[in-house]
Amino acid sequence: MDTQVARLVRKTRLSPDTSDFCFEIENDRFTSLQPGAHVDIHLADDLVRQYSLWSWSQDGRVINVAVKREDEGRGGSVAMHALQEGAMVEIGGPRNHFKLENHDRHVTLIAGGIGATPLVAMARELMNRGQDFQVYYLVRSKEFAAMDAQFRALGLDEWYHLHCDDTDGRFDLASVMQSMPVGADVYTCGPEPMLNAVLEAGASLRGGAIHFERFAPASDIDHDPNAEFQIEIQSTGAVYPVGKEETILEVLQSNGVHVDFGCSEGLCGSCIVDVVSGQVDHRDGILTPQEQESHEFLCTCVSRAKSDKLVLKL
Repeated sequence: MDTQVARLVRKTRLSPDTSDFCFEIENDRFTSLQPGAHVDIHLADDLVRQYSLWSWSQDGRVINVAVKREDEGRGGSVAMHALQEGAMVEIGGPRNHFKLENHDRHVTLIAGGIGATPLVAMARELMNRGQDFQVYYLVRSKEFAAMDAQFRALGLDEWYHLHCDDTDGRFDLASVMQSMPVGADVYTCGPEPMLNAVLEAGASLRGGAIHFERFAPASDIDHDPNAEFQIEIQSTGAVYPVGKEETILEVLQSNGVHVDFGCSEGLCGSCIVDVVSGQVDHRDGILTPQEQESHEFLCTCVSRAKSDKLVLKL
């Protein structure tokens, strides 16, 4: 994917562990900037990380991402926090697998921790539409509510609810679901345990749908041990073995089969390809449960095979 050169023009501390990064594109601008979109920030030759946009300028030249520093993480957040104002980086995108649908139904936004970043942009859009919605922002304590000021700056008033575990206790997701109007939609982003709790509480949802985005690789979740399998390229009939320690993407690259890729962690969707036949062991954080159950697509960077062979539409 093409990238733009950008300068870090402002770095602002939002909480003890989270900072906002404001980038300005040097000689061009981004298009298709919408709530739910993320960009690829190239921090080194082999270190590319995806961050959701929470704000951007109308001309597409200035974008803002908020990043939580995780010293025990995968290295991206530490590299981001090491950037100083004036630093130049390459930024690719945007891409959007978490789109806010255009309808007039009630919407509830449920944000957990740094997962609030795309939901700030959604709240702004819903305000501009004059749509009926509520926002719930769940954090450990108020000092770690990095995006609280950004939500409040929108003038959400009674539509906004900050829940701090240390002072407010356990958040009652079931009651929130039961209180929603018939046909209401939920958009949620946050840690895996919170996402699972929202999906479980969704049994109380009367119609509507739950839309969610992960910001940690689904491959971190427990899966069966890796097994060997084969991939076949539909256009040529070539068959390649995939070892236990290899990814489909690595095997394709080593055999000269081109596939776009970005994060290599199942989060950005760059490397999704169509599956002609075979059963997929999905390990991405992008495809919906319905898409995964269809076995019609896979992320080549993390997903594997449940069957002995996968035939790929390449």
